[in-house]
Amino acid sequence: MVITDGFLLYQTVTFLASKSAEAILKIFKAYHKEAERQTRRKLKRIRLDMGREWFNNTWEQYCNDKRLIFEFTTPYTY
Repeated sequence: MVITDGFLLYQTVTFLASKSAEAILKIFKAYHKEAERQTRRKLKRIRLDMGREWFNNTWEQYCNDKRLIFEFTTPYTY
């Protein structure tokens, strides 16, 4: 999984054992906490590809709880 900060263009790469929503959310929560601690600013928006691992109730609940705006990029087409 690659997480890219759109402002700083800082990238974090994490290897996943599975692409389950819970596994990915666990990694993202750690990144979210660390990013806010280092920058002392709140994360406002998450922009993601249209992967099925992102499109579920677990992520929607997390975003609602943290007041994050959840956006999808345009799907890749040929």
